[in-house]
Amino acid sequence: MRFAHVTGILFSDLEGYRIEVSLDDRRTVVAVRDERIPDLLMRNGVPDPWWTVDQLTQETIGTTLAEQGWEAVSETERPPDAEFGLPTAVYLVRS
Repeated sequence: MRFAHVTGILFSDLEGYRIEVSLDDRRTVVAVRDERIPDLLMRNGVPDPWWTVDQLTQETIGTTLAEQGWEAVSETERPPDAEFGLPTAVYLVRS
């Protein structure tokens, strides 16, 4: 059995937002998703960057990574990065 971390990071840019999701198995880091999204997802009627990155990271695990045999084990609590302050979601997955 293999374990890895999946990290989703949300960036804002001139055209909206960009989500990057990577898989890190301690030997390699692979970009799984890198795409632009026009708007943030709404949570309780309010655009929410933290909710957006979490939902899109979960979606990537449940689709793209599931097709490769990975499944989520747990979510890792990760405070906002003091240096970058970017919305981030981190999950432990296994294959």
